[in-house]
Amino acid sequence: MRPIDLPRGLFSPIDANYDGPAQAPSVFQYRRWHRSLLSHLQLSPPARVLDMATGTGAIALQIAARSGLQVMAADVSRPMLLQASASAQRNGHRGAVNFLECTAEAIPVADATFDAVVFSYLLRYVSDVPATLQELARVLKPGGLMLSLDFAVPRGPAYPLWRLYTGLVLPLAGAALSQPWRRVGSFLGASIRSFYRQWPEETLLELWRHCGFSDVQAQRLSLGGALLMWARRQ
Repeated sequence: MRPIDLPRGLFSPIDANYDGPAQAPSVFQYRRWHRSLLSHLQLSPPARVLDMATGTGAIALQIAARSGLQVMAADVSRPMLLQASASAQRNGHRGAVNFLECTAEAIPVADATFDAVVFSYLLRYVSDVPATLQELARVLKPGGLMLSLDFAVPRGPAYPLWRLYTGLVLPLAGAALSQPWRRVGSFLGASIRSFYRQWPEETLLELWRHCGFSDVQAQRLSLGGALLMWARRQ
């Protein structure tokens, strides 16, 4: 399966029933994680923000709720974007959010377009992590802020419980919902472990610096089950 087909194949079948069940992989910490992420996004109108891998638009709509900010919500999955667009319409944010179907490796906008770039649960699904970060840096203005959020592998005493949850509970819970959700539940734990074996936190921090970011910082959330990163483009 091509890397671009993986998120499309996993998430497009569950686009209409995503937001509620999607709380389970984070042990219902998603909203708290999103608040932590957005607490670092300090912008003044008329700033422009790219939310890459927007999914159903949960983060993009929270940004759009801030008066005067313009949001580009981008994703590789058209069904997810359609759900995000419908959510924007229901919440009265349609005029503040534009939608773009594209990959993170090739974003069809000019250099230095955005004042901030936000992405969540993205890098595990791309074929070239360094090239993706360089592309995200390309569309960000000098001095602009980049923020990321993803699952992480806890350290220490929390790891056995995390391993049990991702290895057994999530697949069983997914199977109880539907066959597509069973695939997602079975996929996540192995995907997270595999990614951080190749890209441990310290290596990711160094990669961000190599891609032109300064003052790169990271914060673990929920006993290490999530990793928040942020930095400024030089």
